[in-house]
Amino acid sequence: MKSKIFFTVSVMLCAQFFLRAQTSNPKVNPLDVVAFNRLVDYIKTDTQEAKIAEYERNNISHQGEENVLSIPIARGVTAEGPESGSWDKFLPTVYHKDATVGSPFLISLYVQGLVVNQLDTVINKPDYLYNYDKITGNLLLKRNNQDPIAVNRDQVNMFCLKLDKGGFIFMRVPLINSNEYFQVISKGSKYSSYKLYKNVFVKANQQSTSGYMPDGKNYDEYKDVETYYMIDETKREWSVFELTKKSIRKALIEQSPAVEQYVKDHRGDNITESYVAQLLGKLNN
Repeated sequence: MKSKIFFTVSVMLCAQFFLRAQTSNPKVNPLDVVAFNRLVDYIKTDTQEAKIAEYERNNISHQGEENVLSIPIARGVTAEGPESGSWDKFLPTVYHKDATVGSPFLISLYVQGLVVNQLDTVINKPDYLYNYDKITGNLLLKRNNQDPIAVNRDQVNMFCLKLDKGGFIFMRVPLINSNEYFQVISKGSKYSSYKLYKNVFVKANQQSTSGYMPDGKNYDEYKDVETYYMIDETKREWSVFELTKKSIRKALIEQSPAVEQYVKDHRGDNITESYVAQLLGKLNN
């Protein structure tokens, strides 16, 4: 018997929907389904003590980050700005560099969450706080005032990060890449969708070609690179798509009539993760 739930994840004004998998499907691990549904139920409840405003996600300046798991220098990128001096190297001045834009972390602070280990056992430690490092792809764990550590990826099948309203669910998807964590956009018996985060450090490159007006950026930046995946659960095939109608149509070519009807019914809607999740919810019914 197939059951489903819908809930709102209050992040960037975007509602994300998850569909419970069919426990009767022989291809589905029952323990995996139970664990996933527990994560869904957990982030549905409004129990998070730390209140996180929606605008904070990926918009907080993180100047002077010192998390050893994400130091740009460790990846061969120098963190020093240009030498003191004017742009034309003539008049001695103090170099000005604005605060770093973006962050290597998914959330602006460490939050509560649940972890599902390699045995599909749910681990709930109220005194543990978590975050996700977009540069390394690591789940970060912090307890009390201790420095954060990266959790062994081989020992975690999935995890969730709890916000005051909703949250994020990440899981390993062996069909795509067993060495990465993918954020769940929609999970269903016929079609599922995931997002993979990558994050690169871009150093300030301000310089002057005229001797007067500087060119380039005068700030370091953590820049997100997001890739969306669509999985046909019946065929066990995946494809990459973008948040455009053309790309979504191509990824769901075998469902063209239903997709076209959905597009027609939602003609004025923005093409967002919520749009994809609700479309897949229709196809999974």
